[in-house]
Amino acid sequence: MFRAILKNTRVLDGRAFIGMGLLGVAMSFPNRPDVYDALILMVSLVLYVAYAFAINNCFDADTDSFNPAKRHKNPVASGELSFRAGVISSLSIILPGILLSYSLGLGEFAIYLAMVVLATVYSAPPRLKARPIIDVISHGVFFGALPFLYGAYFDGLLTRGEMAITAAVLLYSFALELRNHLEDYESDLKAGLKTTPIVLGRETSEILVVAFSGLSLVLLLASFNFALGALGVAVYSIRGNYRLMDAGIVALLITHLLGAVV
Repeated sequence: MFRAILKNTRVLDGRAFIGMGLLGVAMSFPNRPDVYDALILMVSLVLYVAYAFAINNCFDADTDSFNPAKRHKNPVASGELSFRAGVISSLSIILPGILLSYSLGLGEFAIYLAMVVLATVYSAPPRLKARPIIDVISHGVFFGALPFLYGAYFDGLLTRGEMAITAAVLLYSFALELRNHLEDYESDLKAGLKTTPIVLGRETSEILVVAFSGLSLVLLLASFNFALGALGVAVYSIRGNYRLMDAGIVALLITHLLGAVV
């Protein structure tokens, strides 16, 4: 059973979201060079991402069973783990994370609780992921903006640059959620779910993916005052090459990180 529980966390699938939080703490670490607390934050962040994926698997078992690509990643859908065991193990993962966040201070604790609550109601009833528009917005907040803020608030301050990155990460998380729903389009349709792409249609959703990605790149570049570069990226992004957009976002986030720590 332990192997199924570990598989249910899908930590490797959540590495990008863990990276957002680590970016935040790395940027704030020079102002609070506390290695011990930084390690506590990192562990709590991993536990949070593991919980978010695990609880999502539990309540996605019905739809994932229609999608072969998803079924093998979801031990609840494949029958390797019962729904009850999945929920209990998920709670066992997040409780230590909540306690660790509390030890960091009230600010970090409040952000962490907000992440946990949103991640829970996104997957479990009232199941925000099944509500058009709200699904994309909520995902952008709890798996984009808040993990970065959780790390960025490590020093108790939020700079203008960090807020710009928060907005950029939020927009890009909107794009990632739309892309995820587009991959599940057929299985969600069979299951009767009304996600944003199903309501808006494939073509409109794909346009929004490019728009959110382009705006995210513009924000990251604008914080460097690269106005012409931002315009060039925005124009180029309409080609819709997801890999290039992903690479651009990662490169700019790394540049911001280097600018903060070097």
